[in-house]
Amino acid sequence: MNFTKMNEFKIFALRHRKMVVFSFCLIICLTLVYVFTDSYASRYDNEFSELDSYILKVKMKDLGINNSIKVKEIKREGKGIDVSSWQREVNWETVKKSDIDFVMIRCGYRNLTNSEIHVDPRFEYNIKEANRLGIPAGVYFYSTARDKKEAIEEATFVLNLIKDYKIIYPVAYDFELYNQKRMEGVNAGTINDNALVFLEHITSHGYNGMIYSNLLYLNKVWDIEKFDDYKFWLAQYDGKLETEYDFIQYSDKGHIDGIETAVDLNKSKIVYELVE
Repeated sequence: MNFTKMNEFKIFALRHRKMVVFSFCLIICLTLVYVFTDSYASRYDNEFSELDSYILKVKMKDLGINNSIKVKEIKREGKGIDVSSWQREVNWETVKKSDIDFVMIRCGYRNLTNSEIHVDPRFEYNIKEANRLGIPAGVYFYSTARDKKEAIEEATFVLNLIKDYKIIYPVAYDFELYNQKRMEGVNAGTINDNALVFLEHITSHGYNGMIYSNLLYLNKVWDIEKFDDYKFWLAQYDGKLETEYDFIQYSDKGHIDGIETAVDLNKSKIVYELVE
């Protein structure tokens, strides 16, 4: 009986060998697809879980940090400067006498070629002097975050750096390295996601958030509709001020008494003042 059925199967297989080979190959392909898809999905879930867990850990660590300073926005033109260690030692007593409404201070940066994060060498001096003299200040961080993990690292770094100072103006995410050096190969979608992770963490602790950009990156990188909750700080030096943006950095060759080097000059459509 078994021998007879085996012979019948052999005869069927020979007569329909193309269909048998096709069916056999199809089974193998489906098996491989299932194995690799399952393996990839498991790996993806693990990676997502690790990132999610890391972000949650950072949020828990920073839970006690909250900006208790209350500010209000007033719609009038403001004049400001932004400074970093490139301006060397600023004489803030002299700067105070100049006609500026605010200063944006670089608090730190991530290296262009590796993942190291640094405090701007002049940050502590600059922010302490601005606070002491009552010059309204915001800060900015120069980012080269390649992914969300690095973005949240930068956000918690900034948050812990500024928590003991009076920050009246926004905390700005400064990105200027599209597809260069350590950012090579990082697409615009990822860059937008990184900025959102940074800004969401900063603003969840009571600070105002802002994106720093130029016109090229505004058109090439940023999906501005995703940043409706944040201010935009635009670098544009051609004299054609884009009034639809909140802050304009209109010159990098300004001169202010008390600063030996050239300094960036800014205008804003709004000013921030303390709520009494």
